[in-house]
Amino acid sequence: MAEVKLVNVTKIFQRGNIGVKDVNFTVEDGEFCVILGPSGCGKTTTLRLIAGLEEPTEGEIYIGGRLVNNIPPKDRDIAMVFQNYALYPHMNVFDNMAFGLKMRRMPKEEIKKRVEEAAKLLGIEKLLDRKPRELSGGQRQRVALGRAIVRNPKVFLFDEPLSNLDAKMRVRMRAELAKLHKKLKATSIYVTHDQVEAMTLGDKIVLLKDGTVQQIADPLTLYHKPANKFVAGFIGSPAMNFFEGKIMEEGETLYFVGKELKIKIPEKKAIKIKERKNLEEVVFGIRPEDIELGKGEIEARVDLIETLGNEILVYLSLDDTTFIARIPPYNPPKANDRVRINFIEDRIHIFDTKTEENITI
Repeated sequence: MAEVKLVNVTKIFQRGNIGVKDVNFTVEDGEFCVILGPSGCGKTTTLRLIAGLEEPTEGEIYIGGRLVNNIPPKDRDIAMVFQNYALYPHMNVFDNMAFGLKMRRMPKEEIKKRVEEAAKLLGIEKLLDRKPRELSGGQRQRVALGRAIVRNPKVFLFDEPLSNLDAKMRVRMRAELAKLHKKLKATSIYVTHDQVEAMTLGDKIVLLKDGTVQQIADPLTLYHKPANKFVAGFIGSPAMNFFEGKIMEEGETLYFVGKELKIKIPEKKAIKIKERKNLEEVVFGIRPEDIELGKGEIEARVDLIETLGNEILVYLSLDDTTFIARIPPYNPPKANDRVRINFIEDRIHIFDTKTEENITI
């Protein structure tokens, strides 16, 4: 397997449309890296650049320490798994999985061995004689994975491979992909817009917005220490709550003061805020699970309750400001109740309104 490295990679399409701009990241040998972001952010463009299906306008791409900018896709020793499976309908499963090896004129016995081993690994050894039309969506995706596995490439590239599956099958296939990666220990790069897939599969996540990298981190760091407001709002469902306001100092203590809020800033976070000069307007951020009900001095109105079985989402409002709390599934308040709320101090975030940078991490 191999390390993948992008150095200052930019892709500009016709009419000056920017696909990605100045992208830098490294996927270590054997690592599972997820490229995450909203539609149009440059995820698939980045994957196509690594695969050689697009040429970078600027920058360098390395696979296994070798500069591959001018090397065609077939010689990069990569295997790609697509969203639409891309199976040959007239071929059975065995021939679909073996096709790439036959094109490379590999001996028949070696082809048979590789296909059977991959089929057993994926649990589709009894499907080798079937045509794609006789398979379920999950089975077709396993065949597409098997076709990539038999090649034993340096790098696996996944382009939203689970998008066409129903919700239950996606959960199952996520688990299967995670198990498969542990067995193969292959360098893998996975593109998705689904944050749940990213958080459950990735050793590392590269989060993109408008073609630029917003943050590169492991899932928990991305969730608990977002680099900016976009990351904080994109990761997590429901998203982080945001309140606009200013920082006010009373003696040695800092407070966030919003339209209907006054929140004490804990000392460790206050020190980082004091290091900033000319800091005017800020945004206060708190995740739904970090809001406690029945505690604190702030009183809010309950607008709506969503019962999800394992948890309850409580939609709250302070006059014109609305936000969401996540609580355990026991004894929820009722709509129009007045409840006291408390923001857990150590878990608040403060963002600079101008730069949107998180200034408390």
